[in-house]
Amino acid sequence: MTEAFPVPPAPAPRLATAVERVVGLGAKLGRSRDEVLDPETLNRACGVPLDVVRALLQGRAAGEPDIHERFRQRLDLLHETHRKDNGRKYSHGEIARESGISRQQVQALLGGDRRPTMDHCARLERFFGRPAGFLQSEDAEALICALAGVEKTLLREYQEHSERNALAAAGAGRRPSLYERHGVDGIALRAALLPDRARTKLLEWLDQYMDECLGEGAGGSTDGPAPKPGNRPDPGPDTVSGGVTAGGGRG
Repeated sequence: MTEAFPVPPAPAPRLATAVERVVGLGAKLGRSRDEVLDPETLNRACGVPLDVVRALLQGRAAGEPDIHERFRQRLDLLHETHRKDNGRKYSHGEIARESGISRQQVQALLGGDRRPTMDHCARLERFFGRPAGFLQSEDAEALICALAGVEKTLLREYQEHSERNALAAAGAGRRPSLYERHGVDGIALRAALLPDRARTKLLEWLDQYMDECLGEGAGGSTDGPAPKPGNRPDPGPDTVSGGVTAGGGRG
């Protein structure tokens, strides 16, 4: 019997999970929900209208525009907010020269008189420095991507916070714990961003690492060498030491 392809979860549950992770991570850093989920910041990051961002963050359904209207909304926001060093908007001619789209087509796209092609979207996304899919992805998906950026920033802050605590513990004459010295808390949090297969491998390695540390340390101490490379499972290509995967938010 042929195994069916896995069906990705619907955006609504995935969005709720992403919101929960960001809020939980913010709480570890002493940040409130309002601080880490600022609708205006997320609006600029994902291009989704502000009222729709607020509704989605609250778990409420928001009407999804057709793909042409969605493109226009996001292109208008980019044209308005992505400015030159002197604070002025890019002219149609400047966008045309740097994107490789003709001036007439740029005018028609910004005016809503022409439906974009995939090539138009890719060129405009590169010009405005936005990720692939920014101009056409559904609202919930766009917001999930923006939340992944917030989560990565908070993870970096959490890692720095953990390192400061370890240094403070060492300065006070107390030997830092395994968690403080090796950032296992931070690794576990990052694991939430990984695809299922890579996350399972990483967690297996962490279990083995802690078992070996506990077994080799005198008197049950948590100090001990890391497992030998040949004895631990390979976390896989999706994991990045000390960081997160580029596509982890969509695993």
